[in-house]
Amino acid sequence: MESGTSGRARPGRFIKVCGVTSASQAQAVSALGPDAVGFIFWARSKRAVCPKDVGGWETAPGVLRIGVFVDPELAEVEAAREAARLDGVQLHGGETPEFCRAVGSRVWKALHDDDQTPDRAAAYPVDAVLLDTRVGALPGGTGQTGDWDRAAALVRGTRVPVILAGGLGPGNLGDAIRRVNPWGVDVNSGVEVSPGMKNLHQVEEAIAICRAS
Repeated sequence: MESGTSGRARPGRFIKVCGVTSASQAQAVSALGPDAVGFIFWARSKRAVCPKDVGGWETAPGVLRIGVFVDPELAEVEAAREAARLDGVQLHGGETPEFCRAVGSRVWKALHDDDQTPDRAAAYPVDAVLLDTRVGALPGGTGQTGDWDRAAALVRGTRVPVILAGGLGPGNLGDAIRRVNPWGVDVNSGVEVSPGMKNLHQVEEAIAICRAS
């Protein structure tokens, strides 16, 4: 597997801005200098986009393009990787370690709630694990913060890079980083005007916090 930190040249914490939904937002958000932008390919998400559309969207050089999937078929991932020009894949459902291995390089696996333990993180052959909060049938993107104490225990107990997600924005990001000490963070609803419409000022603030940490 690739290293979760492979290719990084920016200072501070890794930061991904997820849930980008248009060509103009992809260009504007990536121009602010995050490490990655994320596109959600789960049809039930308020921020769902089509891989073919994403393939036509330009992003700034050096910013990773990450596709987010929930319980996909392997063929779906492979087709989307090519169509959307993805640099990595984030699996946000109940995918098995075997499925993660089959996907290949630069794979991140989301862990939810009781799954957020060092043993579970170690079970997946992935480049990073992402900690998010499940609410009902929604596997993430809910704006709900998770259990930071549990997240901090996982960070201390695993060698796998940990990306913290769940309701993060400029107002709580600094506190989250201090308490959890994750390798990286994922921001989405906490930097939005409405689902899929990013507040560029808040995105810039979040990036500045990560660069200074």
